[in-house]
This record gives sequence, C-alpha cells and structure tokens, in this order.
Amino acid sequence: MRTTILKSLNRITAAAAAFCMAASLCGCGTGGKNDDGDGGKLSVITTIYPAYDFARQVFGDTAEVTLLLKPGTESHTYDPSAKDVVKINSCDLFIYNGGESDRWVDSILEGTGEIKTLRMMDTVELCEEHHDEEEHDHSHETEEYDEHIWTSPVNAAAIVDAVEKAACEVSPENAELFKSNADSYEAAIGDLDGRFRELFDGEERCFIFGDRFPLLYFFEEYGLRHESAFPGCGSEVEPSAQTISHLLERLSEEDAVKRVFCIELSNHKLADTLAEDSGLTVSEFHACHNITADDLAAGETYLTLMERNYTMLSEVLS
Repeated sequence: MRTTILKSLNRITAAAAAFCMAASLCGCGTGGKNDDGDGGKLSVITTIYPAYDFARQVFGDTAEVTLLLKPGTESHTYDPSAKDVVKINSCDLFIYNGGESDRWVDSILEGTGEIKTLRMMDTVELCEEHHDEEEHDHSHETEEYDEHIWTSPVNAAAIVDAVEKAACEVSPENAELFKSNADSYEAAIGDLDGRFRELFDGEERCFIFGDRFPLLYFFEEYGLRHESAFPGCGSEVEPSAQTISHLLERLSEEDAVKRVFCIELSNHKLADTLAEDSGLTVSEFHACHNITADDLAAGETYLTLMERNYTMLSEVLS
C-alpha cells in the first residue's frame, strides 16, 4: 500500500500545482459553490463514507456534501483525480480522516491556498495497531496507529461534535441548526452504544475473523477479544497455512463465538473456507469504511449500518 501511495505523490503534487490557479478562481470560505446555481449552499468535501455521513447529518440542507471515494471501491488505494483537487480547492470545508490512507492529502494541501479542514484522527484518542506476527507467521508493515476510529460509537459521537464545531466556524448564522442536528445524531449514537454495552455484558468470548480486521476501536471500546487472518486493513491477499490452521483450531474451542466473521466489500473467500471446514456460517460485520452504491441510494447511514451490526450480533450471541 505504501508503495502505491508513494508512486502517486508526484502525480498528485503535479495535479495540485496545475489546478491550484484555476481552483482559486472558484474561491473558498463562505462563497464556495454559492455562485454555481446551487441555491447558495455550502460546499463540503469528504474523503470517506463516515466523514460524508457525519457531515450530511450536521449540515442538513445547508450544504452540498460530496463523497470523493466512489461507493463500493477500496478506500486504501484511493487516488484523487485533478477534478477532485479542484473540488477540494473550491470547498468551504474539507473533512478527511488522516493516517496512512490519506497521505495524499498532505501533498494536496501543501499546494493550495487556505482551506478550512477537519482531520478526524485529531478528534479522538488513537489506538496502536495490535499485531501477533509470531503466532500467525506473517510480517506486516503499517502505520503506528489504527485509522478506523469511527468504528467505536463513542468516537463517532465525538467526531460528529467536531464536525458541528467546524460547521459553526464556516457558517455561524446556521450554528443553532448545526447544534440541533449534531445533538440529535449524537443522542441516537449514544443510545446504540448503550445497547451494545448491554449486549456484551456477560461471558467473554472470542470473535474469529477470516478477513482483515479494521474494528480495533469497536473491540477496544467494549472489551472484546478477537483473532483475525490479517491485522488492520493490510494488503495481504493470502494467509499462511499456519494462520488458517490456528484459526480453525480457535473456532473449535469453547470460548470462541461459533461464527466466522468477515467485513463488508471483501471477497469472503477465506471466511467461507473456514466456515466450511468448521461447519459454521459466515456473518458480515460492517466497518462502515465504505458503502455499496445500493446502500447509499437506499439512504443508509452510519447509524443504520451499525444498527445492522447490532441486529447481527444479537442473533449470533443469543
């Protein structure tokens, strides 16, 4: 993944330089897209789905919120186009996550004028990625901190609060609306958080993922144990035989949840293999990193996707 990012930096920097002058003509700040016939709405640009959902919940109808990452695509290899650079330059607020996947953002911002930004990883306490390389017999080079911060509902509420504060700075005249919208969404997330805590109160069991594992913050939040084929959202495509053997052995042990878990938008191949060999079934745990085009069109939100997880886990743990 790092190699792909490094190869992209030169092209991104060149695109930023080439389009910086043109983009600056569009302006930034409260003007944004107001001259483009959109009814005077603010322009908010977001990189990934959680940022997109939190922004649209807070801004409501006052802003045109854009998601740069196409639904159903891999977020860790996203490469901005020249058109994306122009959009960022002309926005009122740019919200990105930070971390290894957003290395390209630094190059973009270095080559542009003053843009109001919100880096989500600055809004919560970060967790270091956990590796068990000796047991799983594979090496893995990643960033120091896990970047999937939103998977904890507590963190999600904190990010919504940060988006509200940024929105108020961009458009003070709408501060009351932004606060009301944010309070409502945070309250709904808080209710879900309470139900998760009730669900996990009791006997401790281990969740086995035949997939990557972008759910560290969720599992840390609720004190859950897990084992997975790959740590974080690594770029490995094939686990070692030792890893497969270990996970199969763990699935047979008494403390293991009798289900194989995978994440959204994965090919499920390893999870399906583990399930078949262990006589279990596969359940999808949605990490909310990205969303399918159908789910986006259906109006799914961070909250409804996490509600989907709650329903699944309630059935699995019953």
